[in-house]
Amino acid sequence: MTATSTSTSTLPSTVTPIPTVTPAQDPTSAQCTDPSNAAELEQGIPGGFDPALLQRLIDQGIFLETAAGLVAAAPADAAPEPVLVEHEKNLLAAVLVGPGDQRERWGQFRRAIGLRFDELVPGSLWSQPGLRALALEIDELFRGQRDVAVLNATAIREDLQRRALDGRFRGSLQQLEEALREVIAWGEDGQPHPELEFSLACQLFQSAKARAVFYPGLRRLMAREQRDGGIDAELERCRELLNEATAITAGRFRSQMEICSAADAATECIALASLPEEQRPQPISTGIPSLDVDMRGGVLPGTGDSTWVLAARSGVGKTTVAIAAAMGLAINGASVLVLSCELSQRAIGARLLSHYCRRASGGFSSRYSSNALEGRAEVIAGRDLERLQQLSSQFAEGIAPNGERMGRVLYQSQFAATAEELAALVEDCKSAHPELAAVVLDHFHAMGPTAGYGSNTTAELAARATTIKAMAGRCELDVLVVAQLNRGAYGNPSGPDVSHLAGTSELERYASAVWLIDRPKADEFGKPQAGVLEVHHGKARHGQLSGEDDCSKTRIRLDRGHCYLEADEARHLFAGHDLYPGVECL
Repeated sequence: MTATSTSTSTLPSTVTPIPTVTPAQDPTSAQCTDPSNAAELEQGIPGGFDPALLQRLIDQGIFLETAAGLVAAAPADAAPEPVLVEHEKNLLAAVLVGPGDQRERWGQFRRAIGLRFDELVPGSLWSQPGLRALALEIDELFRGQRDVAVLNATAIREDLQRRALDGRFRGSLQQLEEALREVIAWGEDGQPHPELEFSLACQLFQSAKARAVFYPGLRRLMAREQRDGGIDAELERCRELLNEATAITAGRFRSQMEICSAADAATECIALASLPEEQRPQPISTGIPSLDVDMRGGVLPGTGDSTWVLAARSGVGKTTVAIAAAMGLAINGASVLVLSCELSQRAIGARLLSHYCRRASGGFSSRYSSNALEGRAEVIAGRDLERLQQLSSQFAEGIAPNGERMGRVLYQSQFAATAEELAALVEDCKSAHPELAAVVLDHFHAMGPTAGYGSNTTAELAARATTIKAMAGRCELDVLVVAQLNRGAYGNPSGPDVSHLAGTSELERYASAVWLIDRPKADEFGKPQAGVLEVHHGKARHGQLSGEDDCSKTRIRLDRGHCYLEADEARHLFAGHDLYPGVECL
């Protein structure tokens, strides 16, 4: 290795070059104290080497001796930049300061850096141990791994204290408490912190973190500019740094790569194909045979990625069927989320509970209809009220009418929410409840428009369908999308078909099955039969379980007051199964 003065002009200003060293310039040299040797010392050493100085640099760890010669040692990790620490505090303070529940904000941060529902926030994002421990504690609470369901500083402190008293806490309680106090003091110091506006706090954190990742690595690469050797390794390292920094700012941060190989396919397929029948996971029924026949039996939790479209004209009963399917899945053990863009939370809850009450009664009863549970019908009192309180308690505790455990039932009203807002909510819910298997969206055409499309409704609806399909894949969910039929479905002699889906063909294109619901008529001038609907099977991507039977159209009968399926023509296809208690065969 050579170190000459002629090479120093090409080095960047941030790198200190190795000078041409003479004994006169080395203050540790004994010869420099002898003026009689000055002339000799000024001549320098040919080649610019000073063995004593190089040895000291090796001893100090600045150079390493290798088989290829001397190489520069990697510099010790520098202390985190104060600006980065400030942005980390801004982000955490925006989540922790205040009395409200801030889980939505933490979910926004997770989405901003591109985490999947099943991924943890990486500890490597945080530069200080205390902030790192606090961030991981927040993430555990968000993902439902703690005893509290509210995210703020008070909730975290109380949970830590309770776990410490119970002997369930592992780690440094003092470190977490100090970090918590520091972050709260930072957010409540009386100084203006515009960064506490959370979207801005996320962006500033991402930018600062990307800089902290990229620039130190770039400086280390520049310090190696004069080293002999191939450049391929340097270019590869530069690419890695650039990709890591870009992933943080562009929302593609991942704790691990998820690219599979042929070996992965072989291993997984052999394991699945050889799994004994009794050990294989079984699909969970919707409780509606006409739907199950196109869904290969129902929903398989943990493997979902499909959208299923249930469409009808206004007032026919598409929401009623969707609620019945959601409750069928839940009672059979799948966790379900119901999101409505046109029903209030009170209305959704009343429909869910009325179905449960109807199922528990074992037969038709006009009591406990959805209207009654909304306070819009007769007053419930006396023994009826006692029975309702008993059933409500069982429903709240997740006990099915047959005494088995139900899946979790979640719901929320989101008037005029955009597809992107609903997708964000679903991803947060999936992170907090990993067992979530299915989502009901009611309905596609009641969602709010996404900005940027103007009057191009067709393009906006196509993008909406794409967003929902992508959400299903990312979250490993089955999504039942309720939709509207256009005017062409009115009076069509053969009944509605997929071409009557309003607005876009993308909804049908992505769907694994499409059901189009209409009211049948006895004759041209007759009235529709009460509660009876026709289900037109417009698409079945995976085929049907009907064998040779024609299932292009089936009939069902609903108790609309309780969102409950009473009878289904497709019931005979599942003869001998106990999946549909109380459901008759039409």
